This record gives sequence, C-alpha cells and structure tokens, in this order.
Amino acid sequence: MELPPTICAIRGAICVPKDVPELIETAAATLYREVLALNSLEEQEVAFLLITQTSDLKSRNPATGLRKAGYCASTPLFCMQELEIDGMLERVIRMMVVVNHSMEKTVPVFMQGAEVLRPEFAHPSL
Repeated sequence: MELPPTICAIRGAICVPKDVPELIETAAATLYREVLALNSLEEQEVAFLLITQTSDLKSRNPATGLRKAGYCASTPLFCMQELEIDGMLERVIRMMVVVNHSMEKTVPVFMQGAEVLRPEFAHPSL
C-alpha cells in the first residue's frame, strides 16, 4: 500500500549579478518570496529550507538576507556550497523549500538568469 506524501519540496534558483552582500541578500529574499507567492504558501507552512550558493558568491550567506528581510525567524535554514562542475552557471543561489504537508501541484521558480538551468520552469513575468 502506497502512503500519501506528508511533506512537499519546491525548488528554485536565482542568479546574482555580482558578489556584493546587498545583491545576495536581495536575491535570496526575492527568490523565497516568489516561491511562497507562486505556490500560495504562508511562511508558517515551511518546515525547513535548504540553500546552496556557487563558490563565486563569498561575500554573504543567503540566510542572512532572508533574516534581514524579515523571513524565516523560526524556520530552520541549512546553507551549503554548490558542487563545482565544469561549465556550471555562475553566481547562483538555489533553494529547496520543504513544506509540512503534501501539495497537489508545486510551482518551481527559476528566475533572473537561472531559467537556463530549467527552461521548462521559466516564468515570463519574473
């Protein structure tokens, strides 16, 4: 017997124009806000958040940007460096937002240059 899922994960990615603390903070908050909005989520539904950033983004941890923007005050955050692969897209923040319940459909968010990673998830309005 297959059990129904009790959690759900939503992916997203955003490119940062330059390695500048304020740009990293803004990008992280923008991506998180869009994931919540496009999936009709309230922040209290988020169980935890996994964040990676490419090694060329060194001046700020994206979690700092989320907290400074007023997000994730009680949400566990786990940040990691993205694996380095030849030819990889530069200056990218990726998120996996894990929510406390199943969802019939999720909307992944790839924006501001990260659409090249998953063109099928590109949103023209972002």
